[in-house]
Amino acid sequence: MVDIAVRSRVPGMPGDDLPVVLVRLADDRTTVRELIRRAVEEQIRELRADAARCRRILDRQYLSNADLRTQAITGAIKMPQQAPPDPDVTEEVTRAHQAFTVGTFVVFVGGRQVVDLDAEVALRLDEPVVFLRLVALAGG
Repeated sequence: MVDIAVRSRVPGMPGDDLPVVLVRLADDRTTVRELIRRAVEEQIRELRADAARCRRILDRQYLSNADLRTQAITGAIKMPQQAPPDPDVTEEVTRAHQAFTVGTFVVFVGGRQVVDLDAEVALRLDEPVVFLRLVALAGG
């Protein structure tokens, strides 16, 4: 049994990081796909107490560059204004997998970036797992 702390960061957005979660795995080897799935499930469990904050953070973490460009045409990027529905775990896991695939966020395991969703990773005690949301710099 291996417990891994997963940290997620959104640069420049203090307070909107996903919570640090503990992912418990039966083995020290898993795929990035499975690690993302388990982390998203735990993050949603942690965030469910505050549905509005949960939706805002999930949208900010996985909002694609295409979504940002489409909204930017209107002059503002906005999060949904209606009361947020309780997140569907399967849908959020799919969004996270797609966001990883297109490079919206990256995953570092033990200080090394993993680029393939189906890559097997060896998890070690005291080696961090970090999900890092990439944010484009102004002008390029």
